[in-house]
Amino acid sequence: MEKAGKPLTSEVFERYALGLARGERLAPDDEAAERSARRAGLLERLAADGIQGWPDRGTFYTRGLPSGCVPCLKGRGSNLCLTTLCNRDCFFCFNPKPRAEGLSVHGRTVASESEIAGVLADFGIESVGLSGGEPLLDAERTIRIIKELRRRFGPGLRIDLYTNGDLLTPRLAARLRDAGIDGTRMNLAAGGYRIAPLKIALGAIPDSEVELPVIPKHIERLKRLIREMDEIGAPQLILHELFVSAQNLDAMKRMGLRAAAGPSRDRLSWSPVAGSDVAALELLLFALKNTKSLSVYYCSTSTQQWIAEQALAAAASRKP
Repeated sequence: MEKAGKPLTSEVFERYALGLARGERLAPDDEAAERSARRAGLLERLAADGIQGWPDRGTFYTRGLPSGCVPCLKGRGSNLCLTTLCNRDCFFCFNPKPRAEGLSVHGRTVASESEIAGVLADFGIESVGLSGGEPLLDAERTIRIIKELRRRFGPGLRIDLYTNGDLLTPRLAARLRDAGIDGTRMNLAAGGYRIAPLKIALGAIPDSEVELPVIPKHIERLKRLIREMDEIGAPQLILHELFVSAQNLDAMKRMGLRAAAGPSRDRLSWSPVAGSDVAALELLLFALKNTKSLSVYYCSTSTQQWIAEQALAAAASRKP
């Protein structure tokens, strides 16, 4: 079957590849040895305290995996980008500028909403995250697409909405639930780690989670967030390793952040930021010792490399 859409290409990814070829990197990683020793010590303590996961691919969790991540780890997850327009301008954002309207699904541009279901069906997708930019800038379109995906795939497709939560209201959360959303994924780092949007989401959608990058210097604020989420009964905190890409390279430099030395991740077009993985491991250890019900899951760039490989294998297995 001919695949809907076409491969998504972007000048910024070409710039990133050329930049690496020319040696364009962030500041030299002079503290790599010290971080390596710190990482080894944290991993030893995590193992002793019962951390779960797959150390060989940098994947760890404290209590259970997020429901939407289970298909993703099998190569059966996907992303539906509804727009790159956003009401925020986070320094770590990896969307190209200028921000623009446009749809892409599973790494492919699509000309209209009617093509989305075909791409997901072609690749045997079991979970999809609706993301941006900020999808709730056009809440009506987002709700319309959720309803169509639910009509087309029934309960067999997991649908999560990625949002910074700024525009969420109790009424809108109820409408998203009624349209067929399974869960929300909130990047509370965008709004200074305010927990109020998560409380609104949980009022209508019990499977509302927080997903954000680990900014090393924010570790103490992230520990407070872990306590706050546990207190209100939130189910999951998903930590991502902060990374540098062509789109956020200049902003990372301004923030004094740099790329980490390490093995090549040839399936990815981004590189981990030095110190983010160590901070994430410290947060996992903190969660193991200081939460009653919240589960914390760490998705590193090594995990993302693994996911990319599984997705390629899954796609190859479906070729006629």
